[in-house]
Amino acid sequence: MSLQQRLDLLKSMRRIGYGGGRIAMHRAMRTERFNRLRWGEIIGLPVLFNLLTFSLLPSLLGGWFWLTRWSNAATGNLADVSRLLLPGVGPVTLALPWLEMASAPPSFWQCWFNALACLLLLLLSFLIDQERMPTRYLLRLLAIIHGVSCLYFGWMPAAFSHSLEDYHISCLEFVLALLLLTPWVHALAFYVLDKPIWHKLLLTALSMAYLCLEAPLHYFAASLALHYGSLLYMPLLFILGSLMVEVMMLIALYGWAMSWGEP
Repeated sequence: MSLQQRLDLLKSMRRIGYGGGRIAMHRAMRTERFNRLRWGEIIGLPVLFNLLTFSLLPSLLGGWFWLTRWSNAATGNLADVSRLLLPGVGPVTLALPWLEMASAPPSFWQCWFNALACLLLLLLSFLIDQERMPTRYLLRLLAIIHGVSCLYFGWMPAAFSHSLEDYHISCLEFVLALLLLTPWVHALAFYVLDKPIWHKLLLTALSMAYLCLEAPLHYFAASLALHYGSLLYMPLLFILGSLMVEVMMLIALYGWAMSWGEP
């Protein structure tokens, strides 16, 4: 066998698996040629969803105000619900629901009892076996974030300048920004794939519908927790219980959409 024949045999063997079958190229290594229709979906669908969002924005914010007022009535009218007018884009004015709900700073003993609970939580994370490693990391993350909050409020509580009303309105503003960004994220992560167009439309529609329905209920519940608790829990809620909840649910919907097969 000549040298060239040996080289050709070695090259062919690189693509043969241990069972004798041919190794297929992994999807992460594949490249695709985008035709004009694919480019139209990547650019046109996000623009379409953004225009639809802007056109329905007054109705959407009206629905948020109604859901917030309904939640307030269902929990005993603990807050005064009004509208806060913010500068919008062009002729669109943002009228977000505004909660007048009190949340007191934590007491001295509340700070130190919570700090002790964080220390116990941190110690507990070391007792969990390595097979449940994600649980260990989650407990440590909770303990570190809330522990720092306890030390901060215990050392200089007057320096914390954020209120419950600011937290509520800021989170709703973040969700509005996420509503506009979601179609563009899908354009980069889902529209580029060779999927039916109705898959792409359905994923983005479900994601945006989830954000529209979940946001006012989610942040009223968070405000309720701060009202009955104290401002001590705001850092933990803001970091792990606010926008991260929406982002994780969007990732879950994306994963579900990736499993959709052809009808």
